[in-house]
Amino acid sequence: MNWNFSTPNFSLRLPDANQDGDALYELLSQPDVMAHIPKASMSVSAQSLDELRRVAMRFEVRESACWMVEGAFDKQLIARVGIQKINWMTESAQFWWELSDKVDFSVLAEVIPAVMNFCFDELQLNRLEMRLVKDSPLHEDYLKQIGFQLEGCLPAQQEFEEQPVDLNLYSFLMKDRKL
Repeated sequence: MNWNFSTPNFSLRLPDANQDGDALYELLSQPDVMAHIPKASMSVSAQSLDELRRVAMRFEVRESACWMVEGAFDKQLIARVGIQKINWMTESAQFWWELSDKVDFSVLAEVIPAVMNFCFDELQLNRLEMRLVKDSPLHEDYLKQIGFQLEGCLPAQQEFEEQPVDLNLYSFLMKDRKL
């Protein structure tokens, strides 16, 4: 199975620890990139190499997969998207994204359906869900436009910086996609 694929304007590929450290650090050192998921931004470049190694290990055991999203022509990293907590028994996974300020809905409208199609067609998943920090209006709007449905709020689902974090749970089922 080829895990790398493309859309007309973007390439989506598995990360490479030997070449992606600097670009990943540049993306994940921006606090706004991860404000919708309770996760601290990177503060030193060595963290990106650790992250790339963790991602590779989790991919090897098929617990998760992530793709670096680059412009097809300029090869600049603009986002990282992925699935984690893959449950092969229930055919479900948690979807996530980390978006640079270069990403707007037109980019997502091209990239995210390609990722979802890969998850449904190649991986045979039935359900994708995404958890967002409650009151993340831009990301919630993106999800709704793509077709995700709000299932509800998970109160105090996580703790971040010694504070409880409420997460909104969105889902998309394979049967709901438009072919």
